[in-house]
Amino acid sequence: MKRLTCLIFLMCSLFAKTQTSSLASSTYFRDVSLKPVWLSNQPFMPQVELKSIETIKQQNGEKKNKGLKNIKKHFFDQYLFEVHQNAVNLYFTPVVNFNIGQNWVENSAPRLFQNTRGIYVKGTLLKNFSFSTAFVENQARFSAYENEFIANHGEFYPNASTVQQNGVVPGGGRTKPFKEGAYDYAFAIGSFCYNPIKNLEIKAGNAQTFIGSGYRSLILSDNSFQAPNVNLKYTFLKKWSYQANRSRLLNLIRKTAYTTVEGYYQPKATSRHLLNYQVNSKIQFGFSENSIWFMGDSVTTTPNGLYYAPTPFLGLTQTENHTVFGFDANEVIGKKIRLYQQFVLSGFDLKKLGLQLGVRFYDLLPGSMLQFEYNKVGSKLYVANEPNMSYTHYNLPLAHPKGQGFDELIIRANVSINRIYGESKTVCYWLKDYNDRALLPADNIKDVFKDRIIHQQFELGYRINPLINFCLFGRAVLRISDIDPTQVLIHIGLSTNLFNSYNDY
Repeated sequence: MKRLTCLIFLMCSLFAKTQTSSLASSTYFRDVSLKPVWLSNQPFMPQVELKSIETIKQQNGEKKNKGLKNIKKHFFDQYLFEVHQNAVNLYFTPVVNFNIGQNWVENSAPRLFQNTRGIYVKGTLLKNFSFSTAFVENQARFSAYENEFIANHGEFYPNASTVQQNGVVPGGGRTKPFKEGAYDYAFAIGSFCYNPIKNLEIKAGNAQTFIGSGYRSLILSDNSFQAPNVNLKYTFLKKWSYQANRSRLLNLIRKTAYTTVEGYYQPKATSRHLLNYQVNSKIQFGFSENSIWFMGDSVTTTPNGLYYAPTPFLGLTQTENHTVFGFDANEVIGKKIRLYQQFVLSGFDLKKLGLQLGVRFYDLLPGSMLQFEYNKVGSKLYVANEPNMSYTHYNLPLAHPKGQGFDELIIRANVSINRIYGESKTVCYWLKDYNDRALLPADNIKDVFKDRIIHQQFELGYRINPLINFCLFGRAVLRISDIDPTQVLIHIGLSTNLFNSYNDY
């Protein structure tokens, strides 16, 4: 029965037709994972443990003796509920985000809020099979600049290429209206991992991938609404690994062959190849090829068969696809410093280049992290000659949430004292001849503009359960723009911060 339950959860996660999102870990877990390994005493989203029958019996006896202490341990240090039966191990935890807020500049504006409820499950079957899944329902009212972004990335309908309906929340998916100026949206996400032999890893589902060591990624991030994908990873010669990934993407534009309100979206796909070289324990390099292809179905042309080939660089032989190449590297200096870089291009034009330079300092103060990051992205890096082939999914950029055509400076600092934490984040944008609709799948408005944006955020909170990043927090945001009204936002809330949802664009 336990195995059957586990398989039901897994199959639901793989074939659910609701909106999907990222199973990638939040920025908090990424910060922890990038700490030099000899300093880190906390694993990165720890893997589930395969427990023996003897261990389970021993722990069950301990639970009977501990009573209330055991309940407190599950609430503050472990998953809320666990099941261990023979070779099956299941871990359950709720996903919540209850917060309220207000724009202090516009006191008459409706109150801001987030109401998120869901469940996160992960587990192991036998010795070489693991899975994770989450189901989340949301209602939220966002600030004015967030509402503008969400609405500008909504879905298009036939014969109305510049008219959009509903909206898309970064990391949250397509919305429908809820009360006054609010949104209702949901997502179901999941993936499984199978290791048939020692050096081969097979993953499938719709779990998000983040490539890089920065706060942003110019290659692939967890900004967009993730797509169903299959990933094969093979490790060879101890220091090398090769990955081949296939994903099904969607442009949120209704296909002209359908006249119903919920007609099919326009499909496309990506083939991704990654080659990684671990020089030593301190230096790592990665190369990636990311091609967007036309996707075939009953009413579109069948795609080129090269899309399905696991061999890299075959996309270069094709003219109908759009390819973005990436180089990623990170180096550890001493015991407290990590340097990282990304270089991205889609052509030999300065407007088709992207650059990331960053550094992380750990433990300058006990329990602290200080990060500086600079990103420069050309105005034509991710856009294709054919608008429907741009580097997007669900009308959201696959890499940086701002899209393209900007300079960005990020300064982040956080410190933890036991479970009390404080965070500061400063994001500065310089936009020149910027088009916030350039990546949308339609022949839309070509207006460009200039702007300077400062996004300053402070957060103070208490991490109730570090294992699932369950926090009680207060947050203040100051956003200054040359063309938009200044906004001062105050939030307080209770949240399980497992997934990222970016609002600093």
